[in-house]
Amino acid sequence: MKTYPDSVKVYTFLLLTFSACVSMAQQNLPVTHLHFNDDTSKLQFAIVSDLWGGYKAGVFDDAVEKLELLQPQFVMSVGDLIDGKTYESKVLDTQWGEFNRLVNSLSMPFFYVPGNHDISNGWMETEWKKRLGRPYYHFVYKHVLFLCMNTQDGGSSAINEEQIAYFKNVIKEHPDVRWTFIFMHRPVWKGAPDSQEGYEEIERAFTGDNYTLFSGHNHTYLKLNKQGYDHYVLGSTGSGPDSRGAKFGKFTHITWVTLNTGKSPKILNIKLDGMIKDDIVNANTYPVTSTLINQDWMTTPGYVAQNRVEDSVNPVIVFNNPLDYPLKISGALPVLKGYIIEPQRIDQLIPPHGEKEQSITIKSAGESGINLSLLPFLDIVLLGSYHYDTIAYELPAHKKLLLNWKYPLPELTNAEKMMSAQFENPDTAVFISVRNPEYLHNKWYWSGTSDCLLRFKLARDKKYLYLVADVDDDQLVTEDNSERDLIYVDFEDKNGAWSSFTIYPDSVKSTLRTDHHTKLTAEDIQLRSAVRKENCIKIMLRVPIDKIARADNSFRFNIGYRDQDNSPVQRNSTLYWKPLWGSETDYQFSGTFMLNRDE
Repeated sequence: MKTYPDSVKVYTFLLLTFSACVSMAQQNLPVTHLHFNDDTSKLQFAIVSDLWGGYKAGVFDDAVEKLELLQPQFVMSVGDLIDGKTYESKVLDTQWGEFNRLVNSLSMPFFYVPGNHDISNGWMETEWKKRLGRPYYHFVYKHVLFLCMNTQDGGSSAINEEQIAYFKNVIKEHPDVRWTFIFMHRPVWKGAPDSQEGYEEIERAFTGDNYTLFSGHNHTYLKLNKQGYDHYVLGSTGSGPDSRGAKFGKFTHITWVTLNTGKSPKILNIKLDGMIKDDIVNANTYPVTSTLINQDWMTTPGYVAQNRVEDSVNPVIVFNNPLDYPLKISGALPVLKGYIIEPQRIDQLIPPHGEKEQSITIKSAGESGINLSLLPFLDIVLLGSYHYDTIAYELPAHKKLLLNWKYPLPELTNAEKMMSAQFENPDTAVFISVRNPEYLHNKWYWSGTSDCLLRFKLARDKKYLYLVADVDDDQLVTEDNSERDLIYVDFEDKNGAWSSFTIYPDSVKSTLRTDHHTKLTAEDIQLRSAVRKENCIKIMLRVPIDKIARADNSFRFNIGYRDQDNSPVQRNSTLYWKPLWGSETDYQFSGTFMLNRDE
C-alpha cells in the first residue's frame, strides 16, 4: 500500500476541512457562524473529591458510570479515596481493591492524589508507594502543567522539605506552560487558622504564572481568590445527600474543567443527581412512569344520589393496576369540618393486572343529613408506587370525586309563561351556574367565570320541557365562520340514544343543527328565541317530553359552550356542565332529571 509524508496528510486534511466549510457556507445554513469548537489544544478533564467522611455506598459507583458517559480526557482526584486508617494489609487490600475495580473501568486515565484517609500513618504511605508509586508528582499534557501534592507527607499532616524542593524545581523548569493546575487534599493554602505546613514556600515560586488550585477534605464547597488566582475547596463525590443543599456548599458532585487556547479555564460543578443517563426511561420503565404520570391507576366515578339531601352517601374509588408489578396505594382521605369520612386512610396493594373498588362512606357530623349542593366534590390525593429493579417509582394522583343528585323537575301548568319571563328578565339566582365545568377542553384558555359564565334553567309542563340559557362572555364572536362562539345542548331520547345540538347565535338569526342521528331530530327541538346583546347571549328551547322521557320518568341532559376569543390572540375553549357523553370521564346518571318528584 502506498504511503504519503505527514505534510501531505496535513495538507489533505486542511483542504478537505476548507472544502467542507465552503460547501456548508454555500448552502446558506441557518447558523450563527461556521467556526467549529474543534480547538485541538482544548483540555477537558474532571475532578472527583472526597469519598470518605460521610461515605454512602453506591454514590461513587454512580459517579464512575457518569464519568464514563461524559468522556473527559482524564480524571483527577483530591484524596480520601479509601476509608484507610489501618495497619492491616488485608483491610487495605480490600479497600484498594474495591476502589481500583471502579476506576479501572474508566476508559480514560485516573490520577490518584492522597488524602488523610489514604495515608493515615507512615506504614500506609509505604503501602501507597508499593501500590501506586510516588505520593506527589507532576505531569504535562497539552502544554499544561499538573502538580499533584501530598499533604500527608511522612504519614502526618505536612509537606516536607523534599516535596517543597521538588515542586519549586518543577515550577522553575516549566516557565512557558499555558496554565498550571494544582491538586491537594487538605486546603493548606488557606493559612490561619490552618497551618500552611510548607505550602507557602511552593506558593512563592509562582511569579506571575497562571494557575488554579483544587483541594478537598472539608466536604463543604468554597471558592476564594488568593493573590489573583482561584482556589477551590471541593465538596464530596462519595457522600449521601445533605439537606442543607448547594447554597450551603453541601452537595455531591464532580467538577468539570475546560481550557481553550489563550483563555482562562471554565469550571463547572455537576451534581450527580442532576446528571441523567440516556436510558433513564426505557422500554422496561416507561410503562411504570407513564402509568404514574397519567394517573391512570385511579378513577373516581361520579356519584349520583337519589335526592339532594341524603343521610349518607357511598361513592367508590376504583384502583386498576395495568402492569406486571404490584401497585402500592397509600394516603389519607380529606378531613372536612362538619363531615365524617370513612375510612380515614387507604392502604391497598393491587396485584399485577388487578382491580379493586374502595367504598367510602360520607355522613354529617351532626344530626342533619348531607346537602350535596354544599358538598359538590371531594379532592382525593393518593400515592401510587411501583418497585422496579430495586428502584422505587412513586407519584401522587389527584382526582375529583364528584357528588351529584338526580334533579327533581315537577310539572308546572304555567311553565312556558314562567320561562318566557325568565328569558326576558332572567332571575339568575334560580339558574344553575356552570362555575366548575365537569368537562373543559383547552382548559388553559378559560380563565374562569370572568371569561365566560354559562347559566341555565329547566322547567316543564305536561307536554313540553323548556330550557332557558344565557352566557356572559367578555368577547362575543358570532360572525359566520368556523371560529366562533357556540352553544351545545345534548339530550338522550327515550331509548337512551343521545343527540348533540349546536346553536349558532348571532345578532340577525340563530340556527340549530343536530350532530347525531337518532329519533330525536332538529325538528323536535324548537329554538323559540335567541338574542345577542353586547356581551350576552340568551336562548330558549322547547322539547316534547314524550321524546326524552324514559320508562323511569327521568331524562338526561347536558349543556356546553364553545368560547372563542380573538384578543390578544385567537384561541378557544369548550366547557360543559357535566362530562362529555361517551368520554372516559362520563359516569352513569350524570345530568339526570326526575319528572314526577317534588323535593
